[in-house]
Parts: sequence; structure tokens; C-alpha cells
Amino acid sequence: MKKNKKWIFLLFGIAEAIIAVICFSRGILNLMSFDGSIVKAIIAIGIVVILIAGFVCMSIWYLHEPKVAMMDENASYSNNELISVLDEYTGGKYFGPIARTVKEQLSRLNRSCERSKAAIVKKFDVQSMSYEKYYSIVDAAEKTANQNVVAMTNRMKFFDEDEYARLENYRNDNIPDDIQERQIALYKENQAKIEQAIAVNENLILKIDTLTMELAKAGSDQNMDSMLAEIEELTKEVKFYT
Repeated sequence: MKKNKKWIFLLFGIAEAIIAVICFSRGILNLMSFDGSIVKAIIAIGIVVILIAGFVCMSIWYLHEPKVAMMDENASYSNNELISVLDEYTGGKYFGPIARTVKEQLSRLNRSCERSKAAIVKKFDVQSMSYEKYYSIVDAAEKTANQNVVAMTNRMKFFDEDEYARLENYRNDNIPDDIQERQIALYKENQAKIEQAIAVNENLILKIDTLTMELAKAGSDQNMDSMLAEIEELTKEVKFYT
């Protein structure tokens, strides 16, 4: 994001310079040569004010550091809202691959749950206790896994691409190496926790897909109940990471 801001700021500065050259160069509009024209003078002054105001506003925007807002892990977010947040991190050199993995997994998770719910609707009468039991457990698993994604996005907010790039060459600066090594260890620990959460969500997807396949065929209720119990157990495990 910081690199994008630098490019935007640079391009804005170049655009302002081009506008200034066009408006005030003698060989082009030459607005600085008033020639007694009040209208021309007003236009020239107006352009100068706009250019200055634009530069000041752009400088304030460039220097302003936005607050990192954490997501409420107890709130419900739509799939599109979560993907929108993850998109902010997918372009990163160091942590972008993790964000892309989480984003892709989120889409697969929701598709997996949709298929499972459709199979439950087809398998059981919507008024039956079996329908209620299966649907509620799959639904709870989906919501918990989504909360796990929220927890992962909050951990991603800890990552700073520019800071991590600086730490790559920590031995070549004047900051004590032992301090920077602890900073790197903190990044690595946070990354490891995200990867663990990804693995738990992936296992949950596998179990839900397996249940869906059993629902689609004439499998024994006992076998399906066993899978349902595994999903319940995994859902509890997922909660550990949220």
C-alpha cells in the first residue's frame, strides 16, 4: 500500500507539473501574460490556487498513516466483505501468498458448505429432526470457519511489507541485531499461527465434502452420523484459532 501511495503521489506531481507548463509556458497558453485581460488574470490565479491546494491535499494524504482497524471476530461478515479485506494484502511480496491462499480457501469453504446444505435439503424432510441436526452442524461449521478467516485477517494486519523488507538486511544497519532478530521471530510466529489456522479450515472443508458425498448416496445413517461428529469436533478445534 505504501508503495502504491508513492506512485500515486509521484504521478500526481507529474500531472500538476504538466498542467503548469501547459498553462503558463509562453509557447502554449501563456496565462501569466495578462495583457490587461481581467478574465485571463482570474483564470491564471484560479489555476495557481487549485494547483497549490491540490498539492497540499495530496501531501496530507500521502503523509497520513491510516489507522489499522481490527475486525470484530464475533461479528458476521459476508463472503464479499472478507474477500475485500483480503484483497488489500494479496499483492504483497512477502505475505501476499498467504492472503491469496486464505482468499481462495474462503471461496472453496463456502462452496463446500453450499453443496452440503443442498444435499441435506435433498436427503431429509425440512421438518425432520435429522434435517435440523445435519443442517445446524454444517451451518455452525461454516460460521466458525468464517470467523477463523476474520481472525486470520486480523493477524495479517500485523504484517508490514516495508518493515519486513528492511529486516531482511538487518545485519547491515546500525540497529542492534538481537532486537531485530526478535522482531523477525515475531513475524514468523504470527505467520505460523495463520498457517495452522489455514490447515484446520482445510481439514474442515475435507470433512464437509466427504459428508456431502455420503449424503448423495445411500450410505448408512451410522456412517453419516460418525462424519457429523467429526465435523462437530473439528468445529471446536477451529474455535481455538478464532
